[in-house]
Amino acid sequence: MANRITREVPGAEICGIVQRPVQELPLAQQLIINGGTHSAFFSPRVLSNAKVWFHSVVERLAHWALWWVHGCPPHRNAVKKFTIETLEEQCVRAGWPFLLAADVSDAEVLDFVRQQSVDLVIVLGELPLSEELLSIPRRGTNRASQSEVVEAKGLHIRVEHLARGAGTPFAIACLTVPLQFYDGLLALTLKADLITDDLLAQTAKSLRTGDTTQASKEVTDWMHRILSPYLTQFEHASVNGVQRELIRRCRPIWKLCIETLLLCSPLVVARNLRRSGRGRYPVLILAHHLVTDRVHRMGISTETFWRQVRFLQRHYRIVGLSEGVELLRSGEAEAPCVALTFDDGYGDNFVSLRAVAEETGIPVALFVATQPVENHQEFQHDLVKGTRRFFPLTWDQIRYWSLRGGEFGSHTHTHFDCGSADRKKLEAEIIGSKNILESHLTKPVRFFAFPFGGRRNISSEAMELAASTYPHVLSDFGGENLPDSGISRRHLFRKDFYLDLWELELELQSVFDLIAGIRQEFSLGRANSSSFPARFSAASAFSEPRNASPSPRIDASRHHGSPVQ
Repeated sequence: MANRITREVPGAEICGIVQRPVQELPLAQQLIINGGTHSAFFSPRVLSNAKVWFHSVVERLAHWALWWVHGCPPHRNAVKKFTIETLEEQCVRAGWPFLLAADVSDAEVLDFVRQQSVDLVIVLGELPLSEELLSIPRRGTNRASQSEVVEAKGLHIRVEHLARGAGTPFAIACLTVPLQFYDGLLALTLKADLITDDLLAQTAKSLRTGDTTQASKEVTDWMHRILSPYLTQFEHASVNGVQRELIRRCRPIWKLCIETLLLCSPLVVARNLRRSGRGRYPVLILAHHLVTDRVHRMGISTETFWRQVRFLQRHYRIVGLSEGVELLRSGEAEAPCVALTFDDGYGDNFVSLRAVAEETGIPVALFVATQPVENHQEFQHDLVKGTRRFFPLTWDQIRYWSLRGGEFGSHTHTHFDCGSADRKKLEAEIIGSKNILESHLTKPVRFFAFPFGGRRNISSEAMELAASTYPHVLSDFGGENLPDSGISRRHLFRKDFYLDLWELELELQSVFDLIAGIRQEFSLGRANSSSFPARFSAASAFSEPRNASPSPRIDASRHHGSPVQ
């Protein structure tokens, strides 16, 4: 929050930070900042100590085994955990005075504030601060605070401002986020934190003039432009009790057990050990669509995505697309790398995806179909499936996210199937979408992802045009992007994402590709008999070619390259 204030409020300086002890924070906050991932930890029922201990032991053993399978990368990743010590170290490096409010009276906090030159006190949450504290700083004090209450109708967020000498706080902003089908304590907390941080940053920016009424108007206008398009999607939705998301596996457990034996085989371990020794791990790109707590055939819930990200952070280095292509060009990647991409430009991502990305500090890339954004209309591929009220991002949301680190690429203008050979139509879709996107972002667009993404959805004319228009194009052919020193990879391959972490790890390690290749080599039936196509041969899956290029991929059973349809 302090970093956001310094970036987004011109001329702002942080005068100090007061932090409550971790053990005094709400349970959900404690688990989030310590990297909690197990869904049971966020349920109302409290697990016995024995069950918690057992889960912890099993999890540690599994993480150790995967580190070994990955070739023992020199830098073991760990889920970042918040500690008071690390916070204090960061404050010292930034030059910000720090106070831990443990066994500290209001008077001591008051003395700490008196030592600073404060114009605005920002309070995150409801803290027991005295009125004296809110009225003493030298040049006048304003107070912005927030609270969240889960009610039957949803999550209530309020931002108030208490000016010096005022007896009661002035309501700057107030909104309610409706409960959604898969909302749980973790999801609600992450989304509440994100929206509150957005509102507080905007409030601090608007209060620079000291006019509370004008600040409230500016924040209300900001909410109308940025948050309202997200909230209006839920106007006609109803939730009869929050549900837990069922993890949809694409394969039976017995088959996954056999495939796991291959994952732990000398073949895979030796390949990864070789990559570790040479510092040439691949950059793997995952193709997602939307993070949402509503029911959508291509959606993934906030809590499931949180667990995915925490797992990936433990075993992979999560990089942005731009950083990923630089690693490929450098020829060196000392750790397994993963980039996360999201197609189409769904509006739900603005809160659910961004909440996880902000909390975990990961980069994400989004590929936007520009016509649905311009018309603010539902996607045609949703309407034909009977799915309603899933609208795209707005241009205001895209610009807001882009300025705060989001990476955006093109996904054609109308979500067009680029299997066409119509040159004029392809130019309008591929070049036209780039021009439109750049005009709104006011910066170059370097990446293009083909809709649908299969071989039959990309004609030679489309590939040639895209490659001449963008520095990098992405397909859903599957396969690995391997580093090549001095070589600029123009065609990047993406892999399918899976809701289940077991299947996700097997996909990332190309086990499914190896099995499909073996079946093809020995003619053990059609390569696509289990609906998981042979994307490239067993030899190419486990050798180290300069540019791994998969064979044609059959996508007859898939939509958008997602295996969970």
